[in-house]
Amino acid sequence: MNDRVKEGFVISSRLTSAKRQFLHNYLDMLLEIENAIQYVSECYIKGDHDIGDRLLKSVTLGLIPYNEENMTMQAIFKEDLNALSTLHQFQDAVEEAANIENTYPNEQQRMVFLHEKLLPRKHEWTEIVESYYKTH
Repeated sequence: MNDRVKEGFVISSRLTSAKRQFLHNYLDMLLEIENAIQYVSECYIKGDHDIGDRLLKSVTLGLIPYNEENMTMQAIFKEDLNALSTLHQFQDAVEEAANIENTYPNEQQRMVFLHEKLLPRKHEWTEIVESYYKTH
């Protein structure tokens, strides 16, 4: 049973339909972000860093409001410190990606950032969100 007892009241850990819909939409957005990051990587390989930079900035700026201070994120994950920590790490990478042209001067460094920092953190965070969507 996914319910807990607190001070004599049963508190369900099940998500409301609105929170489930939020997570569903958010998971769709994370998939779109991954597809965009893969395209950015292709741009860097082709030497089109200006196109890659603009696309990466555009998609990551859209993610910034979904940080650990977001009210809906807090409502869903507030009791899961690991989830909030993982979200914070992902959001740090998102903010870094939004300023990639200032942080990483060449395509090779940008590729390393994408594939060794941003995507792994995105995958770790996505796994947590998927788990909540499936189990809560």
